[in-house]
Amino acid sequence: MLSASNPFTFLLFGASGNLAQLKIYPALYVLALKKRLPKDYAIVGYARTAMDDAAFRKLVEESVRKDMGTVTEEALREFLTHVHYAQGQYDDANDLRALAATLKTVEKGWRKSVRLAYLSVPPQVMAPLLETLCAAGIHTGNHTFRCIVEKPVGHDLASFEVIYEKLTKCLPSEEIYPLDHYLGKEAVRNVYYLRYANPLLERLFKNTLIHHVEITAAETLGIEGRAGYFEHTGAFRDMFQSHLLLIASLLTMQVKDGDSFLPESRRAALEQFYLPPAGSLDDVVMQGQYAPGTVDGKTAKGYREEEGVDPESRTNTYAALKLGCREAHWQGVPFYLRSGKRMGRKETRISLVFLEPRAVGKGGTPNRLDMILQGEAGMRIFLQTKLGGSEPAFRPLILTDPLVCVGDCLPEHGLLILEAIAGHKTWFLAPDEIRSAWRLTDPIQSHFDRADTPLHFYPAGTDGPVEATKWMEREGLSWL
Repeated sequence: MLSASNPFTFLLFGASGNLAQLKIYPALYVLALKKRLPKDYAIVGYARTAMDDAAFRKLVEESVRKDMGTVTEEALREFLTHVHYAQGQYDDANDLRALAATLKTVEKGWRKSVRLAYLSVPPQVMAPLLETLCAAGIHTGNHTFRCIVEKPVGHDLASFEVIYEKLTKCLPSEEIYPLDHYLGKEAVRNVYYLRYANPLLERLFKNTLIHHVEITAAETLGIEGRAGYFEHTGAFRDMFQSHLLLIASLLTMQVKDGDSFLPESRRAALEQFYLPPAGSLDDVVMQGQYAPGTVDGKTAKGYREEEGVDPESRTNTYAALKLGCREAHWQGVPFYLRSGKRMGRKETRISLVFLEPRAVGKGGTPNRLDMILQGEAGMRIFLQTKLGGSEPAFRPLILTDPLVCVGDCLPEHGLLILEAIAGHKTWFLAPDEIRSAWRLTDPIQSHFDRADTPLHFYPAGTDGPVEATKWMEREGLSWL
């Protein structure tokens, strides 16, 4: 089982943010609980919010208790003794030099230590932070150094190149770990390994058998107080540029022995996707925004009513698009991707709908394979079986397995943090992967940003805009 054996400092920029509280602190606590951390380690939070160590430890404790529900009190108390805080601006060299002094104090006496910086800050903050990070002495030759960069890296290809140039001026490329937390999810990694370990499935994944593919990532939550981030990002940048395209690449990339080739193969798979020719981009992409509605029996605000959101905002909270694929086994198979906030239920799912070589009779529906990554996680194969009687009528025969994680199961951020400490980059993004994704999504985002591009509204708690249903009907299909 992967563990951190050497002393390390986990330095979190953006320590008071939503992601830190929602994902990172609970993941670090689980690592401590499972005894995957060494005796000597420190978690040092850095943010603009004014706090002392005691207030920060309270924030970390509350985030762990909220996420875990039940905690092991002794383990939590011991974990919190490793937690420290430094307050300052991201572009102030004096503040970062004071942080460097704090790090030197908490690391006193350690040998062969790792310093892991995690940049969980908005894209617009990252460039000034990087300009002062190395000059202030955070990166020194006295430690093995890693730098995790939380997605999205930039807000388009041009801004990514600016950020990456600043990163590589400060750090050697081997120390840079761009992170998409989906690649830490066991269910997402399993999209590839189900193919690798099951030749039967791999033989089914080809254009002579598959009619179309649907990839859906639906959330019931809204923006959860993150207007400052979401207004600049939107659902399309947040979900498609990374998460959904990565899932699609794991589904279509070449299967090979070993793991070292994975980043390059994901990139190669990404570059095979393209927007199909169309008279208008509106024929192959669409966007929406949630309006007031009901979610889980409770009244939900519309996006424009959320605190911090422009009442005339055109930021999308829903998007859908159609892609083609040039990879030989997938040529001619359309891929339909969609994601939205404030939907009727939470689910991330890949559905492969197979061709119907013949009309089987009344009640027959296409064979289908669902790989459900979030929600009621599992794999389902939809077959047909005959009903009793002299006439050929059919009902679905559904084979299902829950696909729950068995074995060494860790939260996605916890697993990725351990892999970064160990220097394992297989499940982090390579720069060319990020470039390929931005090249595909930038023209779509530019289209969405136009004032004359339709923005379709949908009540919170539904399956998205009715226009999305009509959009699929024009394809001769319906969303599953």
